[in-house]
Amino acid sequence: MSPRTAGLFVAALVGVLTVVGLALAPLGWLALGPYLVVVLTGIVLSARKAQALRRHQAGRTCTCCTSTVFDPVEIR
Repeated sequence: MSPRTAGLFVAALVGVLTVVGLALAPLGWLALGPYLVVVLTGIVLSARKAQALRRHQAGRTCTCCTSTVFDPVEIR
């Protein structure tokens, strides 16, 4: 996924979460509290997943060597 597509997805998701939160606001904290807990838990888990994915470098086939999928193949 390109950074532009990911940014658009995050912007749309934030918009949807905001609208749902505003729709739950008139119901009071009894409905809004659990919703906020679920949203904040999702944000924390997504941030951890994104951090783990950033640790892996693009093009790496494994962590046991330094070669990439783009290195030339040597035929012996």
